[in-house]
Amino acid sequence: MKSIIKIVGEDYVISSLPKSYQKIQPLKNRDTIPVVRINLELGVWQYLPSGLQTNGTVYLHQLLQDGPLVISTYSPDWNGYGERHLKLLNSIYPRIHALGGNLLVLTTEYYKNIVHTIQEHDLGFNIMQDYENRISEALGVYSKYEPVWDRIAGISEDVPFAATFVINADRRIVYDYVDRDFEYVVSDKEIEKAVKIARLFG
Repeated sequence: MKSIIKIVGEDYVISSLPKSYQKIQPLKNRDTIPVVRINLELGVWQYLPSGLQTNGTVYLHQLLQDGPLVISTYSPDWNGYGERHLKLLNSIYPRIHALGGNLLVLTTEYYKNIVHTIQEHDLGFNIMQDYENRISEALGVYSKYEPVWDRIAGISEDVPFAATFVINADRRIVYDYVDRDFEYVVSDKEIEKAVKIARLFG
């Protein structure tokens, strides 16, 4: 089947298949995360690796400078599932940080709403707006041809699937979790175990 290659943003390439075939294709264990440029001004950064500022642009993998990186998607439009997801991430974050890791949550919210979410839930980790779901698309957990709203009742916005990845210093994924049905939030024990593995093998 012929595929069409297109540039998304400035830094990564995805393969565009015919509409009926372009479903989500989540990155998996042992895959390498793509080279993606992120705008730090779209996020609230409570902990950044040494040498990085909270403005300008960096590459996603630069967040791995000081240790493993946990990336998780989130949307307030996930309703109750979203709240449970944030609560789980907030509970596991101190352990991630103690192990030398970092956590980045990609959200569909605008910056001013991110600030409100952090205050409302007393969150201690980094959250940034994933503008037009570009990073989620690069991670394979968003596709306009497989919309969440077409699968899950009660979700009507353009959002990514619920996903969490743990990445080591070599940009390799050592743990992946994607919940296509929005039934079970990711396991805190599995995240902690994966961060330990990422430290040892990376």
